[in-house]
Amino acid sequence: MNSLQIKEKLQAGETVIGTMFCDLHSPAACRIAQQCGFDFLIVDTEHSRPGVETVSWLLRAARDIDYAAIVRAPAFEGQWPTRYLDLGASGNLIPRVETPEEAARIVAMLKYPPDGERGWGSGGPHDNYDGNPSPDYPAHANAGNIVVVQLETRAGWEARDAIFSVPGIDATFIGPNDLSLSLGHARQFDHPEVVGAMDDIFESAAAHGVAPGMHCFDVAGTIKWLKRGALFMAFSSDLWLLSDAAVSSLAEIRDTL
Repeated sequence: MNSLQIKEKLQAGETVIGTMFCDLHSPAACRIAQQCGFDFLIVDTEHSRPGVETVSWLLRAARDIDYAAIVRAPAFEGQWPTRYLDLGASGNLIPRVETPEEAARIVAMLKYPPDGERGWGSGGPHDNYDGNPSPDYPAHANAGNIVVVQLETRAGWEARDAIFSVPGIDATFIGPNDLSLSLGHARQFDHPEVVGAMDDIFESAAAHGVAPGMHCFDVAGTIKWLKRGALFMAFSSDLWLLSDAAVSSLAEIRDTL
């Protein structure tokens, strides 16, 4: 599924389910994720180590198979998010958004004029090395650019309505670890205040036409939040998928001994 298809499904209120890769950075990761049935892949550079050259190979591999690869940038300051777009990313997941002013700066940075202020460097991976791009390219790129803001602090939760009022945001993404930590209930994902904050974010996002989303690592939690309104869902991650499959398979094998 490519970025335009992802955005069309979200705008239609349909669910997309992807995963996050943090440690396994072979270009094969994109094809494997696609063949497994994940609608998109998030490449994490906030809490993980891949450098810009490694990320560029992943993004090229994704574009070659028409697959949506979104990068979680280390922050929204500086040039990281737009650099990832120029390297071919389908969009950005921006962590720790806490104010509408931040959200507006993010959209401006990630969108070409007239929707934003992104600089146009042509002839690169993002436009498939077209040395003479069409004047319509910026509008086409804006249409396919997935902008996701991550709400994961008390401040972001409290400012949710103002944040989601900013035009140009496609989805939101809850970071359960940081949100629960910020609320004083670290990793107590069933604590009433944590669940209430997550529900608030989902309800506010939906009311403003922003697709609610989050990251879950277990099947039960994923199903729970899909039923509570998640549309942009990331399930597990590269190492956890590998670990869970290995533990389950080895246990089954050893049961036969």
